[in-house]
Amino acid sequence: MIKKLLCIAILLLLTACSEESVIVKKESTSEDAATDPEIVEQQNSNKKETDKFIEFALPDEQVMINLEMVPILNVFLQTAANKDKAIAKMDLTRINVDSKSVYLLEFSCHNKLCSYLLLDQSQKNQAFLVADMAQSEQVQLSPDNSKIMLHFNRKLSFPVPLSDIVVIDLDNWKPLKLKNVAAEEKLLDFRWPLISSFWVDNNTIEVFKPDLPKVTTSNIANWQKSNMPINKIQFDTLKK
Repeated sequence: MIKKLLCIAILLLLTACSEESVIVKKESTSEDAATDPEIVEQQNSNKKETDKFIEFALPDEQVMINLEMVPILNVFLQTAANKDKAIAKMDLTRINVDSKSVYLLEFSCHNKLCSYLLLDQSQKNQAFLVADMAQSEQVQLSPDNSKIMLHFNRKLSFPVPLSDIVVIDLDNWKPLKLKNVAAEEKLLDFRWPLISSFWVDNNTIEVFKPDLPKVTTSNIANWQKSNMPINKIQFDTLKK
C-alpha cells in the first residue's frame, strides 16, 4: 500500500514548502496525556483553517506530527479504511542525539511488517521514508553522533529474514550511500540476511552475514544445520 502512496507523495514531495515544523512538542501535564496516539486540531495563526496533527504521549514528553508537513503520512490516513485503527497502531520512538530530537515513526503495519519514517524536530520540513514493509532490527548512532544507522529485516519465503541498512547524515539531513569495501556484491535492499551491524568508526559500518555461495532456501537450511559460519563485510558511507 505504501508503494502506491509513495508515488502520490513524490508528486507532493516528502517535504512541504513551508516554514512550519514536522514535529511540535506540546506543553501539557501528565493528566492531559492520551494513552494512544490520536488526531488533534489546532488553529493556525497564519492561516484561516486549522492544522491536523497526530499526538503521541512518550514517557517524558508529548509530541505532535504535523500531517501537512508529511504528505505521505497524510495520504496514508486519507486512504485508510479505518483511520482511528491505523493511528492506534502507530508507534513513535525518540532517538537521543546530543541536543537534537530525532524520532522514528512506525506505521502501516501488516503481518508484523511496517513502514518507517525518520523525523527530526531541528530540521525544517524534513521526513525520510527509510523502510517499507519491514521490521526495525537495530538503530545505532555513529561514535560522533553525526550519522544514524537503521537496520531493517523483511521475512519473505526464506528460513531467515533478508536485510537492508539505511544511513542518514544527521548534520546535513541526507541519506548516504553504502559502498561494499571488499567486493561489488549487492548485499543490501533485502537481498541477503545480515546477522548484525555495527559502527567501526564515524564513516565505516561492519556487518556479519551467513557464509553462503548464494541465497537459496536449501543453502540457508544447510547453513542452519552446520555451525553457521559467517563472513565480516565492511561498508563505507559515501555522499549520494
